[in-house]
Amino acid sequence: MTGGYVWPMRRVLAFVFLLTACSPDIPQDGAILAIGDSVMAWNGDAGIPEATASALGRPVVDRSQSLARLTAENGLAGSLGFDITRQFVPGPWSWVIFTGGGNDIRDACATPAVDALRDELIDANLNGEIPALIRRIRATGAGVAFVGYYDGAAASPTGFTPCQPEFDIINARMTRYAATRPGVVFLDAAVAIDPDDAGNYDPDLIHPSPRGSVQIGQALAAAIRAAEGD
Repeated sequence: MTGGYVWPMRRVLAFVFLLTACSPDIPQDGAILAIGDSVMAWNGDAGIPEATASALGRPVVDRSQSLARLTAENGLAGSLGFDITRQFVPGPWSWVIFTGGGNDIRDACATPAVDALRDELIDANLNGEIPALIRRIRATGAGVAFVGYYDGAAASPTGFTPCQPEFDIINARMTRYAATRPGVVFLDAAVAIDPDDAGNYDPDLIHPSPRGSVQIGQALAAAIRAAEGD
């Protein structure tokens, strides 16, 4: 997700350099890989991936990227990390955690076009881009934890407020999907974020604050521990 921020060209060029000059180090067995959009990427070293890894006592590699999408990314945009499906790299991961979908549907929310875009992510039969990526990751042996979007802050509407009904549908479908698939966890981040507490949100009222990221990360770690105990 994004609040509409446009990267300055110098930052884009710097990011291109980093991606072309460096490949991600894959740490020892048991590490966590994080992929996804800005909800996952927000707050840097104080983000959801870091909070999750800290609570589990495991290393983490964070490849998530603001503005990333699950669908329709290709060419240069995809190679720069804006395609969530291409952020995933096989490795000795214990879990891959990810977010995604908000940027795919944002411009169509509250319009007739949104149904098809939402169903492209996950439809009523539990098929789509999200399940396809989960199957691809699970084929490598890693567990998968998908984080569903929390409600927007009650303080004020944002550009994503019209999308909330679609997020609720996706979350309900993902609840059904994860319930019958071993090694797959779904966390509705609403369990960790109180929309009446603006301190859980970044000043843009879209992304999590550092405190919000920690709360989501700790809830995600608890869900992973529960799954590992099954």
